[in-house]
Amino acid sequence: MSLGYEQIHIHPYEQIDLEELTLTKKVNEHTRLYFTGVIPEDLQDSYVETTEKNTIIEVSQQDESGASKPLFSGIALSVEVKVVRGVYYLEVEAISHTYRMDMKQRTRSFQYTKMTIPQMLEHIGKDYEGLDVIDGATGGEAIGRLAIQYQETDWAFLRRIASRYHTSLMPVARFDSPKFYFGIEDSPAQAILDHTRYTVRKQLLPFRYFQENEQTKLSEHDFIFYEVETDEVLDLGAQLNFQGHNLYVMEAYTAMSQGLLRHQYVLGSYQGFRQKSYYQDKLAGASLSGVVLDVRQDQVRIHLDCDEQQDINQAHWFNYSTVYSGGGHTGWYVMPEKGDSVSLYFPGSREEDGVAGSAVRRADRKSTHNHFSNPQMKIWRTPHGKEIRLGPDELVVTGKDGAIYIKLDDKEGIHIASSKQVNITAGGNLSLSAGKTMSLSAGSQLRMDCNGSHIELSGSADMKGSEVKSN
Repeated sequence: MSLGYEQIHIHPYEQIDLEELTLTKKVNEHTRLYFTGVIPEDLQDSYVETTEKNTIIEVSQQDESGASKPLFSGIALSVEVKVVRGVYYLEVEAISHTYRMDMKQRTRSFQYTKMTIPQMLEHIGKDYEGLDVIDGATGGEAIGRLAIQYQETDWAFLRRIASRYHTSLMPVARFDSPKFYFGIEDSPAQAILDHTRYTVRKQLLPFRYFQENEQTKLSEHDFIFYEVETDEVLDLGAQLNFQGHNLYVMEAYTAMSQGLLRHQYVLGSYQGFRQKSYYQDKLAGASLSGVVLDVRQDQVRIHLDCDEQQDINQAHWFNYSTVYSGGGHTGWYVMPEKGDSVSLYFPGSREEDGVAGSAVRRADRKSTHNHFSNPQMKIWRTPHGKEIRLGPDELVVTGKDGAIYIKLDDKEGIHIASSKQVNITAGGNLSLSAGKTMSLSAGSQLRMDCNGSHIELSGSADMKGSEVKSN
């Protein structure tokens, strides 16, 4: 039985004579409501003034038994009053509560590939009071690969994650909080829809795409869709039997026609629901800064700055790009240390292609102990104090700051300093020569040995050999 305007109730605009009402439901999109009607003159200002950004708008219908059934619950987008020849018309646009998830853009990472889709949904849902979401597509499957939410809303991110499983988000707009399905289950129909008036069509464009680009067995019949009109109120993803086929509601349009409320649905098969995967185009060329948590071979684990916390055992292993990497056992191999700053760079729109590399130094530039204050000085230094410094007129190799080092200076020559021993060993000849003067000095003893002979200077001179000649 079709219902008329008198059976429709709208809160908080109780005193309105409806003239037009439309309700649009589509997968991956928020449910939208539009209505207009005549209101009393004394309410022209109050309806506009009392409608705020969080005002909940509810539409319900009263059936033939007098029971009230919800049709829509959401938040106001716009409210407007027009005056035409002394008649006051109220125009309202509203959107489902899932829109709350589509306001704030975020950047964060989901690095733990064993995290399940329900766990991801629960983590994201903490920011939305009353959120209820059902995973109907994955059966609790793990995400399996790195996921980066980059400058996108939670709704846009989840919609993209759903496309990994070739499925969609389906809002349920009959409750006072965000509720939606993450995909649908392929199960038997729960209701039978018997109609003699319908429209049938076949969409070959998506069929050709999946046939050419994915290794999935699909037929043209999977992309046959039916358009039916009924009095029944059905949600997106509702399962039913029509014309002997197990079908699902893919789109729903509710509107007033000749004073009666009618519902038009687009029905399709489970395979017809299939969505192609898509990616975050903004990610291409972007980089995220972070700090190294762990290092192995040529890979690093990173705590990205955009994440409040990162469990080291759940962090993803990223390939690290050094300045140059040669094939086999040759090349340049310099890995960062734990705590070093790095950048995670994305050459394309796929998260899994991210590569870690060096980052801008974060040291205090005003510090008087900054080793990197002179741009003419090239420095390679480790956290353990080992350093190679190349300046305009010197080369310094340091083993321990101020204690063990070799300095090659254009003006002063070569200086070798060590707080420990200095050993020089040659398998062949060792030559020492000086153009002018050669000085050898020792604090307690100077000794030279060769083939059983020796010369020792330790306050007195001692020479020993099979033959000693003196001139």
